[in-house]
Amino acid sequence: MSIEKGMVYIFTGDGKGKTSAALGVAVRAMSNKMRVGWVSWYKEESWPISEKSLKFKMHLMGKGFYKLPTDKATPKEHKKAALEALQKAEELLSKVEVLVMDEVVKAVADGLIEEKEVLRVVKKRGKAHVILTGRGVTRTVLVSGGGRLFREADLVTECKKIKHPFDKGIKAVKGLDY
Repeated sequence: MSIEKGMVYIFTGDGKGKTSAALGVAVRAMSNKMRVGWVSWYKEESWPISEKSLKFKMHLMGKGFYKLPTDKATPKEHKKAALEALQKAEELLSKVEVLVMDEVVKAVADGLIEEKEVLRVVKKRGKAHVILTGRGVTRTVLVSGGGRLFREADLVTECKKIKHPFDKGIKAVKGLDY
């Protein structure tokens, strides 16, 4: 089966591994000569993140983690940063084959941006593959097929397989799965 549109992956849940899973797919894509873009919603440029040494530009556009004891930004500053990150993701979409939108699901869950705005960008993907990470796709949404991002997704993982493209007859995608 030929893929006409890029795949949408969501890595969610309360456990560790969402960003690591996205990084793994990004490295696999780079190994297959695919262009990768990365936009982070909460991580700041000043943070000593080891993956900044990878061969793609990471746009760390956040103001730190929202509503945690270390939070020094106002809600208005967080919302502004979230919108700027979404604009950057939309700008990168036409320039890459894989776009990681790191922690965007959490930004939606925190009310910093609306799901419909993220979905608007995702629907513009064309043949680009989009990876969304972050806490916020709750078990109720996963089980019921609730949220619009969930319905747009080809793969949703919450520490176990939730949904997979193979279930729809789509074989492994070079650069994403192997």
